[in-house]
Amino acid sequence: MGLIVVSDEFGACAGVDVGGTFTDVVVHGPGHRPKAVKVPTTPANPAEGVQRGVEVSLPGGAPRLLPHGSTTATNAVLERKVARTAFVTTAGFTDVLQIARQNRPALYDLSVTKPEPLIPRDMVVTVEERMGPDGEPVIALTDAEIERAVAAVRELEPESIAVSLLFAYACDDHERRLCSALAELGVPITRSSALLPEFREFERASTCVLNAAIEPVMHRYLSNLASRLPEPTITVMTSSGGTAGVDFAATSPVHTLLSGPAAGVVAAGAVARSAGFADAIAFDMGGTSTDVCLIRDGHPEVSTASEIAGLPFRTPAVGIHTVGAGGGSIAWVDAGGALRVGPRSAGADPGPACYGSGGQEPTVTDAHCALGHLDPARELGGGLRLDADAARRALDGLPESAAGVLAVVRATMARALRKVSTERGVDPAGLALVAYGGAGPLHATALARELGCPAVVVPPAPGVLSALGLLLAPPRFEASRTVLADAGDDLSQIWAELAEEAHAELEKQGVATDIAPSKVADMRYAGQSHELRIDVVDETGAAELLHAAHREAYGYEIRDERVEVVTLRVVARGEPVLAAPPGNWDQGSPESKPDREIGIGDRTARARVVPRAGLRPGDEITGPALVEQPDTTTLLGDGEVAVVDEAENLVVRLA
Repeated sequence: MGLIVVSDEFGACAGVDVGGTFTDVVVHGPGHRPKAVKVPTTPANPAEGVQRGVEVSLPGGAPRLLPHGSTTATNAVLERKVARTAFVTTAGFTDVLQIARQNRPALYDLSVTKPEPLIPRDMVVTVEERMGPDGEPVIALTDAEIERAVAAVRELEPESIAVSLLFAYACDDHERRLCSALAELGVPITRSSALLPEFREFERASTCVLNAAIEPVMHRYLSNLASRLPEPTITVMTSSGGTAGVDFAATSPVHTLLSGPAAGVVAAGAVARSAGFADAIAFDMGGTSTDVCLIRDGHPEVSTASEIAGLPFRTPAVGIHTVGAGGGSIAWVDAGGALRVGPRSAGADPGPACYGSGGQEPTVTDAHCALGHLDPARELGGGLRLDADAARRALDGLPESAAGVLAVVRATMARALRKVSTERGVDPAGLALVAYGGAGPLHATALARELGCPAVVVPPAPGVLSALGLLLAPPRFEASRTVLADAGDDLSQIWAELAEEAHAELEKQGVATDIAPSKVADMRYAGQSHELRIDVVDETGAAELLHAAHREAYGYEIRDERVEVVTLRVVARGEPVLAAPPGNWDQGSPESKPDREIGIGDRTARARVVPRAGLRPGDEITGPALVEQPDTTTLLGDGEVAVVDEAENLVVRLA
């Protein structure tokens, strides 16, 4: 959980990122330089941790604005702690969630199983009605059928309801009438044609069900948070890299499933730009997992096809790939005697063995502690001090050394980095690696060398970059509609309606929308089953845009094939709290520290220990070295040279 507080002429603003192990607090207010502080996370009630972070950062005061990234919706899905939800759909589609798609995640794995739907089959109610793809009714929805469906749903005693009827994106009349009648039950209702007016009945139904199942959970969390912090205006980070109002997040929480990681990627793009790199990979290694994302031209790529725990959702989301490799990832030996690391994590409680909180199993953090990368004399968040002896005892039961643990976890992270670069045809030689999270800078140069990246960029406050991203992220809303039209068709009326819808939503949230909206179209060649998301600058040149995008993505184009515009999107944005990452960070005491013996690979080396607080733009550090700061430690290998740039980033250029 991370928190960053920034003040301007109107008062303090607080960006909050609810994460796994720590509550990270960064203060920047009247009379303060930006400063990072860590306090333990409160997993049982995240709102309590947010409140504690605000109180520590602004004793006796309160921020006026609190952009907020939350894992509440994510954890509810991952842990299956969701509301009792009824699913109402068209007759004949009872098993749409079970049948899903015929995709196989592992083609030759005979034992692979699909995840169970969030809603069991006995919570599905079907309705005799049918809308055609042209928006004309095929089977009318009668009042008697609505009355029967409402009675059937009432008997299920749901806490939430999801309604997704066939072809409702083309005409929502049946869904509207049904939802109006269901409102008498007094529970939240998610209508698919309002949440996601797009085609593909399974993905639309899955998104609708996810939203309905987590809506009561998110509503309770946000209500709790608002009661604890009544003064600030709270906004919530969405998966798309923008913020939204509390009311929107409470009723459409499916938009927040990648909330925290999205904020970090937004900040990573800004950091890359400040260091002079337009293209980069965001590399966020925290306590539980590692998130990576490709950044092009300073901005993360946005996708409309994501999944969580194997369940698809079609809301806009930054293209993050996550693996279970973090500082708390547990090292273990499989049945064949091979060393494995993760995905199971020690989490915040009890945490790694070196935390001295009862953890007994060896973790990645224990390996760093045993190798001398982390200073036991340093106080970490919440007054925590590391126990190197406990770390070594936990590692004694493994067939490999601490260095072996790091080698295994780095192999996992390298595969993730290739997933968003080489496997997509993007050469890492043109990408900087932006390393952040509490553990990211300890692995960055080794991974960059393995991948072939030319440089590593470590921002001034890498341990709280996701929190900073909340202040760099603009208010954002994306309106969409499936049109299934030819590229040459006149779609100006639909573009105008979507722009009006997007602006109206932001204005409802109290956001000024003077910035011109951007246009995006999902396009494909006729006969293809998947689309490319393409920024539209000139509506009249849609076909040429697809040819160019298809050539870049797949290496060829089909100019004699008809171009189909599948879905139109309009993205409206407001102004972020911060236009660029702030400087002049308070990095703690600049007091010098003695060199110490550390492990690098299979050998030991005498490493310099450099406090980042003493570094200024233009300074150079040559490895082996450890650059220490309150929120993280950066490890430099033999001969690696880090230079502090004008934006206070630590930049390591690699041969």
